[in-house]
Amino acid sequence: MLIRSTHWRRLLALLVAVLLVGAACGGGGDDGDGGDDSAANVATSTTNPDANAEPVTGGTLRYGIEADTSSPWTPANMVCAISCHMIAHSIYDPLTLANADGEVQPNLLESFDHNDDYSVWTLVAREGITFHDGTPFDADAIAFNIEADKASPLTGKAFAYIDTVESDGDMTVTVTAKGPWVSFPAFLTGQLGYQASPTWLQAVEAGTAQADEPVGTGAFVFESYEPGGVFAATANPDYWRTDAEGRPLPYLDAIEYVIQEQDQTRFNSLVSGETNIMHTSNGDTTNRIATEVENGTVEADQITNNLETGYVLLNVGDESLPTSDVRVRQALAYGFDYETRLQARSGGVPEIANGPFPPGTPGYLEDTGFPTYDPDKARELVEEYEAENGPIEIAYKTTTDEFNLVTAQLYQQFWEDIGIDVTLDQIQQGSFIGLALTGDFEAFGWRNHAGFDPDQQNIWWNSENGNPPPDFGLNFGRIRDDVIDENLDIIRTNPDAAARTEAAEAINRRFAEQVYNIWFEWPIWTIGHSPTVHNVLGGITEEGDPVLDVLGIGGAHQVSQIWIDESSGN
Repeated sequence: MLIRSTHWRRLLALLVAVLLVGAACGGGGDDGDGGDDSAANVATSTTNPDANAEPVTGGTLRYGIEADTSSPWTPANMVCAISCHMIAHSIYDPLTLANADGEVQPNLLESFDHNDDYSVWTLVAREGITFHDGTPFDADAIAFNIEADKASPLTGKAFAYIDTVESDGDMTVTVTAKGPWVSFPAFLTGQLGYQASPTWLQAVEAGTAQADEPVGTGAFVFESYEPGGVFAATANPDYWRTDAEGRPLPYLDAIEYVIQEQDQTRFNSLVSGETNIMHTSNGDTTNRIATEVENGTVEADQITNNLETGYVLLNVGDESLPTSDVRVRQALAYGFDYETRLQARSGGVPEIANGPFPPGTPGYLEDTGFPTYDPDKARELVEEYEAENGPIEIAYKTTTDEFNLVTAQLYQQFWEDIGIDVTLDQIQQGSFIGLALTGDFEAFGWRNHAGFDPDQQNIWWNSENGNPPPDFGLNFGRIRDDVIDENLDIIRTNPDAAARTEAAEAINRRFAEQVYNIWFEWPIWTIGHSPTVHNVLGGITEEGDPVLDVLGIGGAHQVSQIWIDESSGN
């Protein structure tokens, strides 16, 4: 009881600090009360109010994004978080797209098909498309991009299941896998499907072109890039796509991505008019946007389906770390106050997660068995481990964002109250993916696992991708688990939907049992924008279906369909 009392006194002090930070960040005279009345319900209408409106052409979209991309812009070498995918989708088109029901349809491809056992896929390129540098998009271009992905130390593991890629020299590519690959086209909806000009890629390789001046087939053509500043692109006058009425896309003249790592900076820029659109998965910022929506100063759209999971990513593969012991991981999970975190750091907006599969996706379970908040149970596990191994010390990394630092301090409080020593280390957000790839971490906050097909998670959890640090590993936590591997194999090779769902559920339960990560929420992405900005989530496939706004990663959406009508502002 004494310890619990101390916990709540410390927690209360920290929550006061949280609210103070919120008030300080509120600007504009907001009292920063973090109220939950407006939580999440920001323009969640299922109908698009701009669907039948007459679009206006021209104008520049200035989009506040949360991070820079400190890697080459070649698709095979991009270390890509959501901000990267937003830019990439402006420059590149993927071979396929998923509609709102998760059905994969051709995009740059005219068609795709498979043999009887799904081990051979035939991809046919769409006619009449050229890259921004005039290079034709054809079978040779597709084969070149897939081979580049296969050869890359970053993306190669994701395509390691491909045996051969053959172009017919015209418009057809034959991809032969090492076995049945039921959902191969789903992998072509994101980074692995982005198509860059082979001419440019070869020039980059030869050192005669810049890797940060991308050339694709997309709606916008690269103009300039200032690291840490602005990525600017202009409308592609020869873009191959049109809207449902046959009007040329894009509607905008130009798009500028303004890198603003601080969540509050993006919000302030939107409200002040410096930018006219921003994204966030932060619950407090979502609530502040909701207040502005009520005031009529901004509008907002939300992406709520098939998104990633928010969690504490643990390095479980380094045996020198306490997190390699399941008892420590269970203690961290039992000692994590999920409801307090939700209210204090996410404004009560998202749903508390119990696994990597959110509601509505294959593998979701209402009860996975994942630990819930039980500090007494956590202390028992800590005492048991420390009796054998000595004190537990956990190093938690967070970004330089003040909000994220306070969040990390809350976690520190949770775990120190169950007897675990926690140190905090602040690093630049752009460095996070690099640390994850090389396994140079013990624990930090993470978002991942968006998608509509469970096979899309194979690269993150397959033991083959859990290389020992410091080698690259897309299995960031270095999980090596036979149960997960066996069920990932079923998901990849078995065309029976029920069997694939059952396998995903088995993986979900295994994660709960072994506590490889500490799941805490299924985030919601809010896109705040000026009332002059229209049709933000109105993207459609070539077959006319609404696009699933999980383009490579949760929260990423199309931009070619957006228009600006200055007469519709306040």
